[in-house]
Amino acid sequence: MVELTLDLLVDIAGEYRDGSTSAEKFRSILEDEQTTSEEVEQFLNEALNGSESYHNRALQDIVNNIGQRLGFTVEYGPYQGTTDTIGNDGLWSSNASEGDEDVHLVVETKKSTAYTIDPGQAGGYMDELVAEQNLDSSSVYGLYVIGDDDVDTVVSTIRGSEYRDHIRTIPASHLLTLLAIQEESGLQHEQILKLLLPLDTINVGSLVELVQDVIEFREPVQTGTNGPEQGVGGWTPEVDANAVVGQLSRSNLEGLDDAKVAIFPSREDGIPFLKENNAWGFVRVNQDPEYVGMYITGDVGAVTYVARVKEIVPATEATLARSLESYIGDQANFDRDKRVVVFEPDSLFELSDPIPLATRVPYGLRYTDLGSFRTAETTDDIL
Repeated sequence: MVELTLDLLVDIAGEYRDGSTSAEKFRSILEDEQTTSEEVEQFLNEALNGSESYHNRALQDIVNNIGQRLGFTVEYGPYQGTTDTIGNDGLWSSNASEGDEDVHLVVETKKSTAYTIDPGQAGGYMDELVAEQNLDSSSVYGLYVIGDDDVDTVVSTIRGSEYRDHIRTIPASHLLTLLAIQEESGLQHEQILKLLLPLDTINVGSLVELVQDVIEFREPVQTGTNGPEQGVGGWTPEVDANAVVGQLSRSNLEGLDDAKVAIFPSREDGIPFLKENNAWGFVRVNQDPEYVGMYITGDVGAVTYVARVKEIVPATEATLARSLESYIGDQANFDRDKRVVVFEPDSLFELSDPIPLATRVPYGLRYTDLGSFRTAETTDDIL
């Protein structure tokens, strides 16, 4: 199969510009739930290493897609500004807690720092956004995403500007690292927001809390039983078996509101693994969830299954319906360095009230609490 590259896409679909077929096609590829972060990284490297104008424009789209994967609602900006639009490369919005203002990030993408970067550009876009949408200026921030890792000059320039308290910068590679941390550890969107936005420099305790959050999310869970006591009966993994007990409403899930729920994404062809093994793999899990919710991608587009966790074991020690080798490239993709989450017997249910997709897609592991899981109207309420 021919590997899709930006060069090939432009050769096939034509010029990469605002409203073009090639740009729309590339965005749809990036937004596809089955496009992995590793594939996004490949596109990012190609865009950074390329010298054509479409490499710069694709970089803008890739950065915006990473924002989507981090849980923001993203509006793509134009490649070439016009007099009747704000010219920012992207606008990332984050739904606030009840009673708070929504947070907005005006995003500017620069391939390198070879040319002087003026914070007044993003600052001007921020001012325009505040005036146009009648926003509280304290809820609007700027973010420069730089293609190379040399951001010292940009940092110094921002410090000397009038927007120093509301503009930050990050190398594109570090933004991708943040995405990898989120996908492997399940960092919640609120933690991501704290990492990207200016911290409270008076209350340094906020920095300590943030470091503690990150450490806790990255600590590996111990092997063995970590969930509730094993239920009555047992389960023997078997080819073509079906561990799904029946349907269940989320309101009937037992447990405290603050019980941890791990949300895993799966393609539809991963459902047989779920049913045959009464388990899910192969994943990195750094927390101790009591429940698992399964988001099924594609046409389903919803959290459709739920199960109670019995234990989490290394992939090489899991008892499965098929040989480990058979899972390479089929159903859940075997990785000996990952783990298998084993469910309590008779606890895997198909939800009678699945949680439909809204704007936030769980491209990787996410965590929520059982109270939010019970009452969620869409995926936006749990991601």
